[in-house]
Amino acid sequence: MTEGPNPKVVVCIVYVAAMFMVAMDATVLNVALGTISRELNVPPAASGALNVGYLASLALVLPVAGWLGDRWGTKRILLLALGLFTGASALCGWAGSLAELTAYRMLQGIGGGLLTPVGMAMLFRAFPPQERAKVSRALVLPIAAAPALGPIVSGLLTDQFSWRWIFYINLPVGIPVLLFGLLYLKEHKEPEAGRLDLPGFLLSAPGMALTMYALSQGPVLGWHSPWIAGAGLLGLLLLAALVAVELRAPKPMLDLRLLCDRLFRAAGLVGMCSAAGPAGHALRLPADVPICAGGFGA
Repeated sequence: MTEGPNPKVVVCIVYVAAMFMVAMDATVLNVALGTISRELNVPPAASGALNVGYLASLALVLPVAGWLGDRWGTKRILLLALGLFTGASALCGWAGSLAELTAYRMLQGIGGGLLTPVGMAMLFRAFPPQERAKVSRALVLPIAAAPALGPIVSGLLTDQFSWRWIFYINLPVGIPVLLFGLLYLKEHKEPEAGRLDLPGFLLSAPGMALTMYALSQGPVLGWHSPWIAGAGLLGLLLLAALVAVELRAPKPMLDLRLLCDRLFRAAGLVGMCSAAGPAGHALRLPADVPICAGGFGA
């Protein structure tokens, strides 16, 4: 009986393919917003809900993803997230209205929010500490290139075919990777995952979603808008309460005490700053920028 592929290789393939789709999907939509608005007969400003829904839903599930992986199994949650993201991509391509497209886009965000932390946990468990830095350097290249490729792929597909293909393009990647992971990924559960930190989740989910909404829509609606100011202030208050609650919780969902470690704190700051550039592509274009059929500035 032949043995299956190396478990390390399996995790790398699934992780890189999944993260490539998620990273590219964060930037693939903007170029096609003008075309989508015209075909669905909605004002260009209304199409901003597509990005807001994606970012808000991603922020909702991100804090609880690690606990779900530990409790129910990292393979199960990763494949569930990958299937949800891929299926939602197909639904986005079939959407016939802005409301449908926004709802399916939010499903994509939920899948993407679960994929990132669970996939990273599987990757780090597969490799010992002495190999992680080398592996991370090798895997970060295709993932870092994805946000830059997003607008190019979007413009090409929108011009030559239809804006719907910017979502269909995920299917030939997501489906084979899902089947590959189903066959070869190894399951892992933490026997002492414990109960969900419900107070932490109830504070983090709306806090992150409201803050994300304010940051993403502030340049569009104006920072003095009552909606932006209210959402941003409420989000920050909830996150401040989250910090107080998590520091007192015996088993917090987000262990903020890790920030006391100098190396962990420095690595987090470097990661945040390095991700800020690619993530900036997810912001929609200003309303006064003309967009042609393919989505590029006229």
